[in-house]
Amino acid sequence: MELIAGHVLFRHGDRTPIQSYPTDPMKEKDWPNGYGQLTIAGIEQHHRLGQYLRTRYGSILSSNYTASEIVVRSTDYDRTLMSAQSNLIGLYGLKNVSDDTIPIQPVPIHTVPMDKDFLLAVSDCPRYEEIENEVYQTDEFKKMNIYYEPFFQKLEIWTNISNMTLFNSWGIADTIFIEHLYNKTPAWADDAVRKNLTDINELSFHYLYSDDDAKRLHGGPVIQDIWLNMNNSRHGNSYRKFKMYSAHDTTISAALAFLRINYPHQPQYASALFVDLYKQNSSYFVKVEYLNVTDSNKPYPYVLDGCSTTECPFEKFTDIYKPLFPGTFEVECMKKNPTPGGDGNNKKMIIILSVAGFALLLIIAGIFVVIYRRKADRGAPLLSSETYSQVA
Repeated sequence: MELIAGHVLFRHGDRTPIQSYPTDPMKEKDWPNGYGQLTIAGIEQHHRLGQYLRTRYGSILSSNYTASEIVVRSTDYDRTLMSAQSNLIGLYGLKNVSDDTIPIQPVPIHTVPMDKDFLLAVSDCPRYEEIENEVYQTDEFKKMNIYYEPFFQKLEIWTNISNMTLFNSWGIADTIFIEHLYNKTPAWADDAVRKNLTDINELSFHYLYSDDDAKRLHGGPVIQDIWLNMNNSRHGNSYRKFKMYSAHDTTISAALAFLRINYPHQPQYASALFVDLYKQNSSYFVKVEYLNVTDSNKPYPYVLDGCSTTECPFEKFTDIYKPLFPGTFEVECMKKNPTPGGDGNNKKMIIILSVAGFALLLIIAGIFVVIYRRKADRGAPLLSSETYSQVA
């Protein structure tokens, strides 16, 4: 088979914690560059992943950056942008492409504001928030919360955070995981505690995308973008030989869930999902592989539901997933069940209209007062412009 187009969606590399908890002795100042930042280890992880991508996609990519071959898309976070940069250095290497003596080969990385990034599942989406609340009310979720309630009670004491659940303990699990990597865990975070936190973390990733709408809203856009590129190549339209998406563990989990191959786990640092298009004779095939071991060069190939082998005919891939693709952000992210009284925008409009109505009433009242006074003093002359200017 001939490789036609490659697509990789990866998680950023090793980073500092995103947040802390009240009793944590480690504060933001104690971490390099503060919270949520890529570490040196994360830079190195992505440089190595980029080198692997060179061996994987070397048959379709030039040794030097060629704009018509590749496009790189990242979420607008420092850690994902820097991961993409580190990865590209591994993919293309440090080369002197100018008359200067500095070995550098810039490659553009595209992004959009976080709240507008529907493609990589970090946008503000009211419908998804609604889905999360629906998940909270399911019997399965409630049972898991009851099961872990004794542990949550202890966690509340250790962290001084109240009302722990599967979802809001997620941040604690992430912080403790990173602190353990750097030998900075508190005394209470022993092996048993960390095991519980890991299990809770993995269950959270499972429940995040257990709903079909959640899979479609968060995982559908990036798979749809990949499908469009593959479809363009089949029809002789403009396409990129390689598309790179630098994102997060949640983005990968959502894409896996959309493809119906997710399982309870948190994607590791620099993990990568590959969706590649191959051609044999006049037929096209899609191959999906997942690399979920940091610094591993052995991705796991999947047999997608409805396909008989790991090489899924493009037509079959299209039949399975195209009907599930989402519409636009504006359509998909509207709340399914609007709250009584409308959302915040409606409340603002009501306030504005109320103020305007009150102001109109004052104006009308003022006009009546003026008319009344004129009738009461018919002989008095109107103020001239000169008199008005003096009064003002």
